Amino acid sequence: MILFDILSLSQSYESFFKDSRIGDSKIFKYSDLLQIMNKYKDICSITPIGLSIEKRTIFKIKWGIGKMKILIWSQMHGNETTGTKSMFDLFHFFLMKKNCDLVQFLKKNLTLLFIPMLNPDGSEVFQRRNAINIDLNRDAVRLQSPEMQILFQEIEKNNPNILFNLHDQRSVYNVGYKSFNPSILSFLSPSISMEKNTYSISRKKSMGIINFIANEIYKILPNIGSIGRFSDELYPTATGDRLQKLGYPCVLIESGNYPKDFQKKIIRKYSVLSILSGFYFISSSTGVDLEKNYKSYFDILENKNILLDKIYRKVQIQKNKNEFFVDIGLMNFEKLDLMKQNISIFTKIVDIGDLSYFFAYEESIVQGKKFYGKKGKRFPKIGDIENFKIV
Repeated sequence: MILFDILSLSQSYESFFKDSRIGDSKIFKYSDLLQIMNKYKDICSITPIGLSIEKRTIFKIKWGIGKMKILIWSQMHGNETTGTKSMFDLFHFFLMKKNCDLVQFLKKNLTLLFIPMLNPDGSEVFQRRNAINIDLNRDAVRLQSPEMQILFQEIEKNNPNILFNLHDQRSVYNVGYKSFNPSILSFLSPSISMEKNTYSISRKKSMGIINFIANEIYKILPNIGSIGRFSDELYPTATGDRLQKLGYPCVLIESGNYPKDFQKKIIRKYSVLSILSGFYFISSSTGVDLEKNYKSYFDILENKNILLDKIYRKVQIQKNKNEFFVDIGLMNFEKLDLMKQNISIFTKIVDIGDLSYFFAYEESIVQGKKFYGKKGKRFPKIGDIENFKIV
């Protein structure tokens, strides 16, 4: 019998994994966390581990009895919620299928330590940064924020074998540069040195884990989109870079984007299966095997920042009676409506000129059609909201 079959698991996502109590909205607030956690108290231990700046409790969820410890955290950026939802989908699977061979195998071999909302203050207002506007992912050296102090204390206390750092990424990333190929998932084994080709044993292990995950996810990718790899540039104050340098293998998973999947329902599935693939690989490993195929990590194509949400191509604009033909690139921006508790999307111009090396989720070739802005304005400006006409 095959213990881990990614094709079968992918086909069973809706029935086996998806926690229907978690809505499709990108918003996942502290109150949502408290409600969802309660469902899993019979299969997990749930422990308060500290307080945020605004005195919200930060929790640690523990599952499994195995020797291999994996510490996972999500929502260190409060508006990046896919990782949190994905982990609760996995707990739903562990609960509903607790007697199946795969779940029993994982439980026997792993101890999962999950911090589901490292930044509860930012999560409350759908904000990237914490309550004093620190980017937690750039506070790994000074550790000024209590949230990061808690994370590092838990890592030092538990001494995990592997770390999983869960994020969402912007819609600007394309896999490769030859065609429209949005990054559905992106991975990074953070660098430990400014010097290229420097690989500690911790980095080799995280590279090996990512290689296994990628090879599994390749089997279930849709016709559009792929898996990307972030560049090896070192960010000395970033969490993953700092922890990997300290000797902890760190796997960074970024939930990406898919056409028309604004709420990331499709992306959530791929996030769940990527995390589960990593768990299975680590469970099956003797510890030495993790880094065995680390060099294949570089077979994953690198992300390119060449995607826009919308492009109008070859638009005729006019200034001082002079006419020009330009491409106009736009991006979507999200804003939380505190009163309605929903997210509104507005679209702004972010680039003008020759965008022939960029791709977009929506493209319109408007050869020679004319731009008309507010009050008859005939040329666009960077930062303009999309309330113009092209006719």
